[in-house]
Amino acid sequence: MSGRPDAAYWDSVGDQTDSLPAGWRHHARQAHLDLVARWIGRPEGRWLKTDLYEERSTDRSLVGDLASASWTGVDVSPVTARQARATVGATVAVTDLRRAGLAAGAFDGVLSTSTLDHFDDPDDLRRSLEEIHRLLAPGGRLLLTLDNPRNPLIRARNALPDRWARRTGLVPFTVGHTVGEAAGCGLLTAAGFRVEHTEHLLHAPHVIGTRPARWRWYERHVLPQTDRLSVTRLAPFTGHFVAFLASR
Repeated sequence: MSGRPDAAYWDSVGDQTDSLPAGWRHHARQAHLDLVARWIGRPEGRWLKTDLYEERSTDRSLVGDLASASWTGVDVSPVTARQARATVGATVAVTDLRRAGLAAGAFDGVLSTSTLDHFDDPDDLRRSLEEIHRLLAPGGRLLLTLDNPRNPLIRARNALPDRWARRTGLVPFTVGHTVGEAAGCGLLTAAGFRVEHTEHLLHAPHVIGTRPARWRWYERHVLPQTDRLSVTRLAPFTGHFVAFLASR
């Protein structure tokens, strides 16, 4: 999703080939699944997945391994939604998360992985959190990840003009406004959530730490070592993402 008003841009992104090694995608996928296991356990009931870009591929899909819940996926792009439906078989809706048009209280949980950090306007992040709060049933939980602005490599990447970033291959799509741990907690609280946990996720250095994952030994032996940084004082600066668990 983006501050761009048209789905055509995100349709074009959905037609692109992933430029990052499958080994990095495997590692990132497992890190997210491990986070779900630690914070949620086995998701049950009705769950919403925001943004279906990663659900197009078995190297990245999370929903396929979380079948204990009944899933609905939403994306602003009809192309991405169609691709994801063919891969994961979940119920899919083409809609904008800022105004989803789904029933209030329809979900027991929401999994939002680096979706709300693609808006140009900071107010759109706030609006999306308010909409997610509306969609959750009382006691429902949100597991949210956002680009970590305190990571200097992520910050430098996000600061590049769109056309330069695309040429370098650092990111295949537009990135937008994001917030760190403290500001994210503030936005969640203002939207009516109670923040339960925060964590920084994926600690291999951007670019130099992700590209070598084309080699199996690197994926198996080096990437897990980098994630030991998650329990150190460096974590707020090395994590690719800041993760939040919040409840309605």
